[in-house]
Amino acid sequence: MFMAANMPLNGLKVLVTRPEQQAKNLCEMIAASGGQSIAFPVIEIVPIDRKSWPEFSLAEQDMIIFVSRNAVANFINVIKQAIPEQIQLVSVGAGSAASMREHGLRVDIQPNQSIGSEGLLLMPELDDMVGKNVLIIRGKGGRELLADTLVQRGAVVRYLEVYERALPEPSLSLCEQALTTESIVCTSVEGVKNLTKLLQKGLKTLQDKPMLVVSERIKVVAESLGFQRIIVTTNVSDEATLEQLIKLER
Repeated sequence: MFMAANMPLNGLKVLVTRPEQQAKNLCEMIAASGGQSIAFPVIEIVPIDRKSWPEFSLAEQDMIIFVSRNAVANFINVIKQAIPEQIQLVSVGAGSAASMREHGLRVDIQPNQSIGSEGLLLMPELDDMVGKNVLIIRGKGGRELLADTLVQRGAVVRYLEVYERALPEPSLSLCEQALTTESIVCTSVEGVKNLTKLLQKGLKTLQDKPMLVVSERIKVVAESLGFQRIIVTTNVSDEATLEQLIKLER
C-alpha cells in the first residue's frame, strides 16, 4: 500500500461541504488519492411531505426536468405511478443524470456542458418550447433562470418542490476539525453562505485557504464574503474537483 506522501493529494486535508447524501463519492475519491476528507455538510436536505405537494398530472406533461440529485431521489422515492413514455425526461447536469439512471429513469436530454441551467438552456431541444407543458422538479426556492427562459420560449412551466434546505447543527468538535482544513470544496451559493454562518468564529482562518467552486456565480459570492483564493473547476463533476485538488499539490 502506498503512503499518502506518495500519492497525488499527499495528505491534503479537504473540507467537503456538500450535503451528506452527495458527499460520499467525493470523500472516497479524495481518500483514494491520498487526501484526508472532512465531511462538513453545510446544507441539510429535508424532504417535503407528499401531502404538501401541489396537485399535478403526469399525463399532462410534455417534459419533466430534474435540477439535482436530491430532486430525483425525493421525487422517485415518493411518487407511486409510472411516468408515461411520451414525456421527455431531462437532466440539468451530470449528477442529476446519474441519479436518474440509478433510479431506473431514462435520460432523454442531458446538456453537453454540466454548468447548471445555463448549460441545459444551450441545448437545441429546448429552443422551441411553444405550447409545451414543463414540470420542473426541484427544492424549495432556488434560481428562476430556467423557468423564466422556458416561459419566454413559449412553455407553460410548473414547479414541483420536493425538498427544502435547512441549516445543519454540527457539533463543536466537528467545527473545530473543519477549521484545520487546508482546502475547501463548495458547490452552491447557499453552501458558501452557510459555511460562513456555521464557522463564523473561526472564519478568518479559512478565508485564505484555497476554495474550489463549480461556477463563476459562486466565486463572486465567495469573494464578497472575504475568501481570497477561489478556483473554479472546469465542470461540476467530482472528477473535475479532484483534478483541481491534485493541481493544488503539484
